[in-house]
Order: sequence, then structure tokens, then C-alpha cells
Amino acid sequence: MRRGGTLPVVLFVLALTSALSVSGSFVARQLSAAALATRRGAELEPAVERALVEAIAQWDSVARATQLVGAVAIVTESQAQGVRTDAWVTRIGEKTFWLVAESTLDSRPRLRRRIGVLVRVSAGSPSPVPERAWSEFP
Repeated sequence: MRRGGTLPVVLFVLALTSALSVSGSFVARQLSAAALATRRGAELEPAVERALVEAIAQWDSVARATQLVGAVAIVTESQAQGVRTDAWVTRIGEKTFWLVAESTLDSRPRLRRRIGVLVRVSAGSPSPVPERAWSEFP
């Protein structure tokens, strides 16, 4: 090697090593944040499903019969262990209703889980239409 060629090589190796260590720590932090979001999001699913089932189980036929088409009525609201859960029903037809439940975490990362189901009423009794259920986890 020529005289004075060692310094640029050493500086290049140091720069490359630094870049690798920074990118490695960045990837590790991103994976950790994704794992935390997934774990916290799993806490929301039972609450939102429970709210939807309770809303169907506690169906108020009289109130739903007087609800106007296009109107939205809040069915349940609850707050427990840092999770806020709401459920509401929208009348979209003569005997058809859209039931939606949403759970939101109060802490960071702010996550939300929303599920909904189409409900048809026959003789005052609601029955979900399974082909029209949906779920959202942004």
C-alpha cells in the first residue's frame, strides 16, 4: 500500500460500521413498536365483539321501530381499563339496520378496532346477516 492510503480505508470502515449499527437499531425499534401495537390491538378485539353481541342481545324493538330511516342511535357506551367502547345502530331500511361497535385505547399507541354487522328484523327479533359483516383495524 502507498503511504497515506490507510487513513481513508479506516475512515470508510468506521463510516460503514456506524451506518450498519444505526440501521440495525432502527429496524429493531420498528419491530418492537409493531409488536407492541399488535399486542395492544389484541386487547381491543374482545371488547368490541362483546359490545356488538350485547347490542344484539339487548335489542329494543320499540325504539328501533320508531327510529327513522337514516337516523343513528347510540346503543351502548362503556369505559373499562383504558378501553372506550361504543355501539350504535343506523336504520337503513324498513326492516334493515346497520349495527357498528368500536373500541379505542386511551393510551399510546392510539389504536382502534371497529366491527359491524347488517341486521334484519323479523317479528321484532333481530337476526344478523353473516355475509355482510365487516371488520376494520387501522
